[in-house]
Amino acid sequence: MRQLLLFVTTVILFACNGPSENKKGSASGVTLTESNLYSEDTVLMVANAGAARDKEADKLFLQAIDVFRNKKDPSQAVALFKKSILAQPQARAYYEMGNALGDQGKLQEGLQAYDIADILDYKPLNKLLYNKACLYARSGELAKAKQYLISAIEFGYGNLKNLQKDKDLDKLREDAPYNFNDLIMTAMSGSSDPDKLQWAVFSHEFTQVKFPLLLDMKYADHMTEDKIISYDNERYVPEMRDYSFSRDVGGEYYRVGLVRANDSNRTLIYGVVDEMGGNILPVYYIASFNNKGTLIDKLLIGGQKILKDPYKVATITANYDIEISNFELTYSKDPNEEGYEDNPIRSQKPLGKDHYAIREDGHFVKKDVVLGMR
Repeated sequence: MRQLLLFVTTVILFACNGPSENKKGSASGVTLTESNLYSEDTVLMVANAGAARDKEADKLFLQAIDVFRNKKDPSQAVALFKKSILAQPQARAYYEMGNALGDQGKLQEGLQAYDIADILDYKPLNKLLYNKACLYARSGELAKAKQYLISAIEFGYGNLKNLQKDKDLDKLREDAPYNFNDLIMTAMSGSSDPDKLQWAVFSHEFTQVKFPLLLDMKYADHMTEDKIISYDNERYVPEMRDYSFSRDVGGEYYRVGLVRANDSNRTLIYGVVDEMGGNILPVYYIASFNNKGTLIDKLLIGGQKILKDPYKVATITANYDIEISNFELTYSKDPNEEGYEDNPIRSQKPLGKDHYAIREDGHFVKKDVVLGMR
């Protein structure tokens, strides 16, 4: 868990907890090394040791993502993923390392990485199962490839175009082309709409929030590893698609929860931590989607994207009213020069409040607009 050492304790609204200490990559005398990187017992022991989120591990992970996805250098990315894992084993690092190892042609080690990601409860599971099917198919282990492909589809993998054209599955298609199509259709028979199924798998990971929900600085304590949204879900998170990674760090995305669901749409809240700019404070968005996961509307309700913006604190009530309080923050040192860590807030100036409602169709409207329509 990323702890925030930013604020004066007298500001109740922005109170936070201090960091906890723990030796990196170890638990009760057991240390994770490159030689036991794929030992399930060792990894689980270290991962479950109760250590706080390790900032260096997170930074190395984001550097590896940048190198792998943007610079297209899987070899260097694997080295960085391993450094991140040695600092603190995380499901997402093992999963992405499995992808990079696959790109290097190291199929068996890639499968080992996926296995560890699986035991660390990587989500979305359907993507992990699909990628395992691809590596098994490339390895010529077609029975296992078929098994994992069926499981991936049953757990919500619904990219029909990819299933039909992905070169990683060529050996499986060549083995029995007609049976391959039957396999896909049979596995998808439980859902007449794969896109809808994939959206359901993603959206149901957002648990119902407890009202009233207060998204202040202290809420950042809830942004834990088990709430991380995988980059495989970029179709549902616009910021992922628009995000530009830097050479040093990138952004992390977290589930906050489900606000409302009706027959036609679901309203979710997620958080974004933009470490690229050095700001470790989350920004919160509320977003509504239709039943296939198409974005209806989105609103920034908490935090600040850039320093000159007001800092927003949102309160959402059980009747879905959204109150956003705006503040001008003054830090002890200039954040542009000194960053945010060890830089307490000296003062906060209230700048007024905005009120929004969620319409039945999923759009967000200012309360005065709603009243004016009556």
